[in-house]
Amino acid sequence: PGFWWGVVPEYWRHKDDNNLLFIKYEDMKKDLSSSVKDIAAFLETELTKEDLTRVLTNSSMESMRKAFGEDTRKHVVRKGVVGDWKNHFSAQESEKFDKKYRERMA
Repeated sequence: PGFWWGVVPEYWRHKDDNNLLFIKYEDMKKDLSSSVKDIAAFLETELTKEDLTRVLTNSSMESMRKAFGEDTRKHVVRKGVVGDWKNHFSAQESEKFDKKYRERMA
């Protein structure tokens, strides 16, 4: 199986363990500040207001596009939009993925 199927289901089984922090992209998009604070708390690291501001600034799509440059941007940094995958999958591919997801993540 591909990388995603070989790794994510195993981690998902441990999502409530205290030595694993499982954060979803959708959650980070909804509230990046809280996600960053959760990561710092999980790592038992103090996060000042300045640290938080720096992380949020450097995690912005604009900042990442600048950091990766034009040549690699299209391969590394896409739109940063939740659900954008729908623009890259056909209906048939989406159905096939959904079926496999249900089988593997059950």
